[in-house]
Amino acid sequence: MVIDDTNYQVGNKAMASILLLYYHLLSEGGISNDQTVYIDPNDFNGFDFLNVELQESKNQNLDINENLIKEGAIIYLLCDLNDLIGNYDENYNSQPYVKKIINALSSLNNAQIPEVTLLLNSVSVPETEFNYSEFNEILKVIYKKYVYDFFKHKLS
Repeated sequence: MVIDDTNYQVGNKAMASILLLYYHLLSEGGISNDQTVYIDPNDFNGFDFLNVELQESKNQNLDINENLIKEGAIIYLLCDLNDLIGNYDENYNSQPYVKKIINALSSLNNAQIPEVTLLLNSVSVPETEFNYSEFNEILKVIYKKYVYDFFKHKLS
């Protein structure tokens, strides 16, 4: 998706949705369950913003944070993935939405959030070999580095 001066309101809504998601993640102290329910799917869905590109003309500043939107899209999908793994414990790999999330995140170069590669490796195993503790530890690292530290750096 390209965001420019013709659809900048989409970028503003995306940033607002991500900040709302981050608020709930901070309130709960990490990625837990049902945190994306606060986000209006008409304003934001993680798949649509994974490869967002901001295009500003030379004399224009849309004041939209492309990096925040890309990271937020990934975090949003990781929240959904965590929910699905919790809900479908013994057969999460057979769920179509889990496959869609894994495929979408696998298609990224993961430079945005390199830890996603480790997380996908931990999930892409037979359910009997899935290590939920390892998965949660990776989620904690992602939360701390990309949600908590985002606000920490803004406040310092």
